[in-house]
Amino acid sequence: MKIYQAKGATLEEQYFDIGALFSESIRKSVKSIARRRARQSQIRKMMAERTLANLQDKKSAQEFLLCLESWARGAQITTSQAMWLMADNLSGCQTVMIRYQNGVALLHSEEDYDDMSLHMTGEKVVSFDDKGQVSKCIVYNDLMPGAGLYGWKENLLVAVDTLFLREDEIENVSNPLLANVVAWIVWRMKAELAEPNTILKLVQDLGELIDGYAINVVRKVQQKTEGYKLTLARTESKIEYLGESAGDYLRQVNIVDPEYPKMKWVSPPRRMWRGGYKHFLARLKRIDSDVAKYIFVAQMHRGSGTVVADHNLIQKTIYTELGEAYINENVGAVCVGLIDNNQTSVSVKLTEGKPFETVEYIDLC
Repeated sequence: MKIYQAKGATLEEQYFDIGALFSESIRKSVKSIARRRARQSQIRKMMAERTLANLQDKKSAQEFLLCLESWARGAQITTSQAMWLMADNLSGCQTVMIRYQNGVALLHSEEDYDDMSLHMTGEKVVSFDDKGQVSKCIVYNDLMPGAGLYGWKENLLVAVDTLFLREDEIENVSNPLLANVVAWIVWRMKAELAEPNTILKLVQDLGELIDGYAINVVRKVQQKTEGYKLTLARTESKIEYLGESAGDYLRQVNIVDPEYPKMKWVSPPRRMWRGGYKHFLARLKRIDSDVAKYIFVAQMHRGSGTVVADHNLIQKTIYTELGEAYINENVGAVCVGLIDNNQTSVSVKLTEGKPFETVEYIDLC
């Protein structure tokens, strides 16, 4: 697997190229959303359009809007329809962040409960070059690249977990905002600017979230590597920093962490995919029970001279020794990111029903 370099001299041109690249799949997804007549689906569409209107005069959202409009033109859909897709983010994933002796690892599996073969086909990893600032991410065909997935650049890793929340009275929010918009802006930030309180201020300036995300960030600023998890649950927020000792970790699935103080919007809907709330509680417990193995393999990373071997070892551990718990028919990719004193490195291993051999893609920043 090779990385796909978006074509064009400007970011706007590059997003047009990616929209055109996935145009057929994007238009199929839009048609699927347009056919839905359930009340909640209609409300989501309405709130997506109101979010688009809300962002028009927001200075910090202008780059996002420029790229969204260009992506929509390439895909041959309207900008409103593109925003429908930003709101249609009910997928699943799990993340663990671990401090090891020389740095921090961010491990993430990307799932789609509907149909991974529909939403992750063709090019899987895309790179954008904005006047020398290179940003990369794995992609879903129907989601504007850099939104709710796994993205990286030099000294910055970002992994996003959708939160299944109650959606009580979202139609009454006057200045609505989608979590996917926030995640995209965070991914575009330089490492030194991606500070959690800065992101919270950004959210306050842009509007009120109608959905929720846990945004997991690892960044290196000067000689310090920091990790944190920012939980955004409607009007609630929580920042949790990764500890400074080797072996400290944070983990996340698609519910608000039960260890946090009770949040107003923490309760997920009663009918939820794959076994409901208890299923995700079991996932958290499984990560806790397996974290010793993750810590062990992360500690094996000795620096830039062994990066390929180390990524293969970590990915192999996930796919073989831990595969029964973390690899299923809905997993499209497993991402491993490492930031240490020497460099940023990311590996992407696709599932596609193949046995583990070697990682398809390793990027060194």
